[in-house]
Amino acid sequence: MTTDKDYFYQRAEAELQLAQRATHPAAVRAHYIIANHYLDRVYSQSVMSSPMLPRSA
Repeated sequence: MTTDKDYFYQRAEAELQLAQRATHPAAVRAHYIIANHYLDRVYSQSVMSSPMLPRSA
């Protein structure tokens, strides 16, 4: 069973590969931006579920 975090990480990896193969600078940039969004989803989920975060009052 694939978790959301796994899916987003796989999509980020795919976007990075596409960025490396792209020949047009705008396409390279677009793929890196999309990869960054996927990685934000991967790491924001782990930060949000972390028990070490201080609770706001």
